[in-house]
Amino acid sequence: MIDPIDAGIIPDAPVLSPQEALADFVVEPGFDVDLIAAEPDIVAPVALTFDGDGAIWVVEMRAYMEDIEGSTEDKPIGSIRVLRDLDGDHEYETVSTFLDGLVLPRAIAIANGGLLVAEPPNLWFYENDNYVAGQKTLVDSTYAVGGNPEHQPNGLVRAIDNWIYSAKADFRYRFRNGVWEKDKTEYRGQWGISQDDYGRLFYNHNSATLLGDNLTPGVMHYNPHHEIRSRNFGAPKASNKVYPIRINPGVNRAYRKVTLDDEGKLDNMTAACGPVIYRGTNFPASYYGNAFVMEPAGNLIKRVVLKDSSGVVSGSFPYEGREFLASTDERFRPVNSYTAPDGSLLIVDMYRGVIQHSTYLTEYLQRQIKARGLEQPLDLGRIYRVKRSDAPLGEQPGLIGMPSSELVKQLQHGNGWWRDTAQQLLIERDDHSIARQLRDLARDDSRPVSQVHALWTLEGLQLLTITDLERAARTARSAKVTTNVLRLAAGFSESRAASRALALIENTRGGGREIELQRILSMHSFRENYEDRVLDRLAGLSSTHSSNQEFVDAIVGGLSGVETRFMERLADTRISESEPLYASLEQARFGEQMRPVLTALDPGSEHADFLNRGRAAYNRDCSMCHGRDGKGLAATAPSLIRSKWVLQNPETVIKIVLDGLSGPIEVNGQVLDEDDVLDVMPGFRNSEAMSDEELAALVSYVRNGWSNRAGLVEASRVEQ
Repeated sequence: MIDPIDAGIIPDAPVLSPQEALADFVVEPGFDVDLIAAEPDIVAPVALTFDGDGAIWVVEMRAYMEDIEGSTEDKPIGSIRVLRDLDGDHEYETVSTFLDGLVLPRAIAIANGGLLVAEPPNLWFYENDNYVAGQKTLVDSTYAVGGNPEHQPNGLVRAIDNWIYSAKADFRYRFRNGVWEKDKTEYRGQWGISQDDYGRLFYNHNSATLLGDNLTPGVMHYNPHHEIRSRNFGAPKASNKVYPIRINPGVNRAYRKVTLDDEGKLDNMTAACGPVIYRGTNFPASYYGNAFVMEPAGNLIKRVVLKDSSGVVSGSFPYEGREFLASTDERFRPVNSYTAPDGSLLIVDMYRGVIQHSTYLTEYLQRQIKARGLEQPLDLGRIYRVKRSDAPLGEQPGLIGMPSSELVKQLQHGNGWWRDTAQQLLIERDDHSIARQLRDLARDDSRPVSQVHALWTLEGLQLLTITDLERAARTARSAKVTTNVLRLAAGFSESRAASRALALIENTRGGGREIELQRILSMHSFRENYEDRVLDRLAGLSSTHSSNQEFVDAIVGGLSGVETRFMERLADTRISESEPLYASLEQARFGEQMRPVLTALDPGSEHADFLNRGRAAYNRDCSMCHGRDGKGLAATAPSLIRSKWVLQNPETVIKIVLDGLSGPIEVNGQVLDEDDVLDVMPGFRNSEAMSDEELAALVSYVRNGWSNRAGLVEASRVEQ
């Protein structure tokens, strides 16, 4: 590993005081950066949240990488700190410890007057007794099982649909009728997750600036006989180009030609994390709905301008050659960001030299760490506030004691944090006295986002009726309101109002991509009880959308088990055999007919539990590099589909998974070197979290997932 930059021109990386760090920032003109908190009040912060009165709750991951071996990560020294502004002057003068003795805590969320805390492998709920931790209850013992701190679930963001979502996970949570529910959802991101005004989720992984969903969570149906080809979930929203103001030799694989530019600066994202959709009121109006993305390896924060065109979100950079905020301080490590109640943008800075986990720490980066003394100190951390220079901060909130009737009014607030928090508090109070206020707001088409909040608040209170949706549909002037009405209507598929709900979906006025797509997706929910009616209506819609892949995915995705009957309804249409819909249906119909024969991955087969365990292990430990579809990620890892390394001698793939792999590799006739993929893949031989049986299941899943077909692997072969 040849050092790409002469040691003589690499600047030192001294520890800067908070005031020195502030002076070093280069921020977009018209903005200021203030210090909210710093060491010793907070140390190694990685995430935060706000309660209804504006107190800041901070996660401290103190045991992360105390040395380059990561040998002390089991020390119970993590904590949850609380910062409070008691006099409303935007200075957080009161600091206390809510909880300590934690092992690598990684995410928190205010819920039911208490706090959700992610402490791997568990998700806990702690009662809050005046900012002192009370009784704890286990919510989920498998929230973050296995993996390492860079690749475990995190985030815990409450979306407008009343579910709590995590990055690096395919499950979500909700407290309803006194019970915590856990449900499947789409797999998203790596570190950090955020929502826009209508509940679409945005996230990223280390090499991707911003990924996001064009659809809201949970609306897509998945047919095991059909491969989704459109990108309505996890589509890239921006280029990965970055513009640091410091040379960046301290990047894990800076020796790769594609990592640094000719000046020795990071060329593209390599540690992207902590994205936030800004929904505050302090920045200029043109910044509302923009994404801000953290890049701790490049010591910068990137701004991405998002544009919605008929429900398809795309992003662009507002300027080239510079960033929203950048620093020459190598220890500036922004890892998360949040819209604050006062309208500003809060930045979580872990402030330390080493952020790369030992699992992926190369010899090259170890030399860089030692050369500039980056391993120490560890007792630092900062939280910054970015605000507009010529605009006052908004008032500090006092929502916890606010009467419910006043809370309903906050659903019309200009700051998304206020709306989200008011919705949450109203649902948790279970106060039905405000039902009429909510229904009035749901019909008020002057502010679409407030209409949507009102509808989902009614849903959370279990007061939503089909009449509410019919009235909202009649007054809706925004496609966003109509699509949310159609989405909510799908929830009535098992109720006595099912026929009315289906009629609402069928007959709600409005066309365009957003509404038509959601119409199709919602109709699938009624197929079990209204099969003929649904299939007939879908057949009628198919001729219009037979060549549009995202509509094909929406139609075929919900037809599992009835593909043949649906194709019979298309006999009199003019759909060409060359169109995507016809080809997808033929393939899906073949899968339907062959299902009794192809038992290896069938949910009812004797191998189902084994392979499902392998799928879970793959999604947890391998998908961040090889992709959940097995196709690999650019500049990261190769495809596993039809790869000889996977399909031929099982001992070969077992050894690779156990011991890892390094250097160039030939995959499907192409030689991939360090410019194409990461040159080191870590192995699992010394991993206590991966048993022989689980590793055998993982290998078996990879050998039989997607379009691969090969023999299963027994645990005894791994043990050998």
